[in-house]
Amino acid sequence: MKPLSLKEIIESTGASCAFDGDLTVTGVSSDTRTIQKGDLFVALVGERFDGNDYVNVAAESGAVAALCSKPVEADIPVLLVDDTLNALHRLAEYYRTLLDIRVVAVTGSNGKTTTRDMTKAVLASAYKVYSTEKNYNNEIGLPKTILQTDGDFDIAVLEVGMNHLGEISRLTKIGKPDVALITNIGKAHIGNLGSQDNILKAKLEILEGLNPDGLVIFNGDDAYLRKADANGFRKAFVGINGEAELKAEDIEVKDGKTYYTAVYDGKKYRGSIPVIGNYNVLNSLEAMRCGIEFGIMPDEAFKALADYQSVGMRCEAETVGGVTLVKDYYNASPDSSRVALEALGDYTQGGKKTALLGEMLELGDYSAAEHKALGEMCVKNGVELALFIGDDCASFKEGMPSATVFAKAEREAYAEKIKSLVTEGRISKGDAVLIKASRGTKMEDFYEVIKAALQ
Repeated sequence: MKPLSLKEIIESTGASCAFDGDLTVTGVSSDTRTIQKGDLFVALVGERFDGNDYVNVAAESGAVAALCSKPVEADIPVLLVDDTLNALHRLAEYYRTLLDIRVVAVTGSNGKTTTRDMTKAVLASAYKVYSTEKNYNNEIGLPKTILQTDGDFDIAVLEVGMNHLGEISRLTKIGKPDVALITNIGKAHIGNLGSQDNILKAKLEILEGLNPDGLVIFNGDDAYLRKADANGFRKAFVGINGEAELKAEDIEVKDGKTYYTAVYDGKKYRGSIPVIGNYNVLNSLEAMRCGIEFGIMPDEAFKALADYQSVGMRCEAETVGGVTLVKDYYNASPDSSRVALEALGDYTQGGKKTALLGEMLELGDYSAAEHKALGEMCVKNGVELALFIGDDCASFKEGMPSATVFAKAEREAYAEKIKSLVTEGRISKGDAVLIKASRGTKMEDFYEVIKAALQ
């Protein structure tokens, strides 16, 4: 982070402060466990915590000032505002104006993190790139990411998430992107937003902060994005099917890689990505088209993507006892589950397809129908064995009557059933097993169960 004066922070956040001197802030943190000497402590308030209660702890750890929403007695200057989260946003928005960098923003229902990391890999072949860490894509994480960036970087790649309408609008006005990538419009968070039309509306909010000369890159294979209004901005479609400015042809899966030909501006480029699934081809095409915007052609993009590694718990394959375990339990939605099931056959080595599944969250009134559809997707994609755990287990079984299902609380029974599938030889060498559910189901526990049983 570039150093900021206390005066700059007060003016940009609208804070009041009894301290009449000045000092320099070299970092921003809202977590007393990670405070560094010279930081501004932002006292965020949540349902279960009040950062205002920890100002003195932050001061003892090295904070030189605190941004608070109520008066606090402390040995460091206290900057008083009505809402510390709003003040954090205003500070990050001001700090963005100090940065002489280009910004790429990535959003969508599924594939945001993969596309973010692929985009970073492509751009890093020619530029110094800073990127969102972990899943810091929300109303707290994104402004922190902006504030961590300094003048040593050429480009920042930001992941932008949301749960409700209006969130991306606020975040894009902080980040002020030059390029926006939208991966797809799925059903994630449909319980909050009510329809895919509203999800599209929410994702298109990213255009509200886009540079007037900016570019928006759409997944042209997505029916909602194909008809989306780019609101006068330059737009580019990528895809596998139909018309696209950058298109993938002759897709082939071999030895854990996906080979394809990228067609752009009348030229063809053959290469591969070290992950499986057409959805990853689409993610890589968006990264590749972003690279083109920055002067990096597809042949160079393929070279850059050769070392791409999927983030933990996202379609991460591991072979144990001759069985390929596909760990994809960072999160789950109807769309991400569908594409994972479609790709499962590419992981088998002449064996069967098995799915260890758990409930998909944030579906609201759509939950029963979507879990029944999940069972039907298993049948459609030739899954021979399926175990499901969650509140809508009966709905899943409607979709796949042969499945074995468990209520949410029956974790021990679910684990024992996994073990029995291995000991009885129903999961054996050459098989592929997909392990997928929303994060709250903690499927990593069941991964450890099957891994131990196979060893």
